[in-house]
Amino acid sequence: MTMHPRTLAVALLCSAVASAQQDVFEQLSLRVSSLRPDGKFVVDRGSRDLVQVGDRVVLTPRNGQSLNARVVEVDERTSLVEFVNPNDTVPIGTRGQVALPRSRRAAAPAPAGDPTRLVPPPLPPEKRQPEAKTDEWQPGQPLLGVTRPPRPEERPSTMNGRMYASTSLVRTLDTWNHSYLTLGTDFDIDNLGGRGGILHFHGDFNWSRETSEQTGQDLRLYELSYEEGGTRHRPLFWQVGRFLLRDMPEFGILDGVAVGKRTEGGDRVGASLGYLPELDEDMESFADLQVSAWYWWNQDVAERLSFGLGYQKTWHRFEVDRDLLVGKFRYLPLSGWLLQGTVFVDLYTGRDTQKDQSFEITRGNAFLSRRWDKEGGVELFYDHEEYPEIRRRELPQQIQPQTLIDARQDRVSLHAFVFRGETRWFTRLTGWHDEEDSGGSLELGVEFPGLAGKNARTTLAGYQMNGSFSSLFGGRLQHGGTFGFGRLDVLYELAFVHQESFPDERDDLLQHRLAGLLTTDLGAGWNAIFTGDATIWDEELSFGLSLYLQKNF
Repeated sequence: MTMHPRTLAVALLCSAVASAQQDVFEQLSLRVSSLRPDGKFVVDRGSRDLVQVGDRVVLTPRNGQSLNARVVEVDERTSLVEFVNPNDTVPIGTRGQVALPRSRRAAAPAPAGDPTRLVPPPLPPEKRQPEAKTDEWQPGQPLLGVTRPPRPEERPSTMNGRMYASTSLVRTLDTWNHSYLTLGTDFDIDNLGGRGGILHFHGDFNWSRETSEQTGQDLRLYELSYEEGGTRHRPLFWQVGRFLLRDMPEFGILDGVAVGKRTEGGDRVGASLGYLPELDEDMESFADLQVSAWYWWNQDVAERLSFGLGYQKTWHRFEVDRDLLVGKFRYLPLSGWLLQGTVFVDLYTGRDTQKDQSFEITRGNAFLSRRWDKEGGVELFYDHEEYPEIRRRELPQQIQPQTLIDARQDRVSLHAFVFRGETRWFTRLTGWHDEEDSGGSLELGVEFPGLAGKNARTTLAGYQMNGSFSSLFGGRLQHGGTFGFGRLDVLYELAFVHQESFPDERDDLLQHRLAGLLTTDLGAGWNAIFTGDATIWDEELSFGLSLYLQKNF
């Protein structure tokens, strides 16, 4: 059988374009579902979602600072993730994304039926059923297939989310401060009204024991917004309500409106107008007005090489406040070195009395990593932070003028690991320097298959930490595995602590820490997390007991 030259050219071009687009990353949404005692956390995506060990995760907490992490273990429905910066923390429910190469999904078997069943080869052309004329390729149509996806009015609305209840009983320094009870829900309604948009909601009720020994109750609204567009098929984008900006989360939660457009090459431009709610228990708004604009450049639709630049202007109670520039870059190849970074530049004018320079880098971070499959990897992280001069109060404590001028901190961290079969040897080296002092930490350890439980892992590590007011030398034993009642993780640490500027009889302490976490499936979409954590030093005891219930729907 012969093929017409034009048909052959179209087929070859389709194949080339399809091959190029296989490298495009797919951003898969996820949530943090539980926290481990050692700082790692579990997300609600697993192998059934095509997540693999080594995949890059980016979390977007409410303070707007994106946090980088990496998948270290994968189960069918969940994945264990480790922060690049070991000092990062997030609450349960924090949203994020994991970057998946589209080629991985294209190579995956069809989900219907037996996943182990081989996919039959395509039928020869002479045995295929004739297709309708409306689905045949015509000049001017896209080359990658002609069967269009269903339009919003042709598919139903869907709802997914979670309900949760969380309580914690904390005893420290002879008080019950920091104990709390939280009840909340977090959900999305996709294709609301058949328009293709998404309605987002996240709110909760919180009762807490505050540091003043008083109790407080708060109804907190984290997100209530509606958005449409921003895709390849609908390039115009808009969102209204309370939300975190999609392209510039560094600008913070917004009560207002954002608009934008996505070009055919993947570039994005946008702007926003609204108020910045305060990041405290009440999250009150209408004190800080802001306007912002941004531009994201992408080398191609794969978004493997990207640069972003944004500008935000704020007014605090109608007085001119902050001029902020945010620059971002990322290089995300399918293999090789990964590089990304963010920089905050505050611009100062004659209205700013504490800062005498015209601009200042108030926050910056860079991340460089490389992973060799089944061999090991290395990760480098740098972070810089200073206090900007602004009228808006973003910290609970009052910053003194001299602290505002001089305070700064630089931190660099190196994490390296190698595999020897199922055993992983690792080290983490961190150093920091501020306006008054410097310090650092060193950790060496090994992780190997555990002796108890399914998919069990045991970790032995030793560490040394030097801070401004104390130094610590100790070791950690950790074990986790899956049993019939759920996933159990336990941790024990023994450390020798030396405290500076203390009397001789009180400057050296022996510190014990014991922690445990049990995650169990209760059925019907419900799961529970039980956590206990106790620290003993000399005759002092601090402990925390918590319960987290969650139903996914």
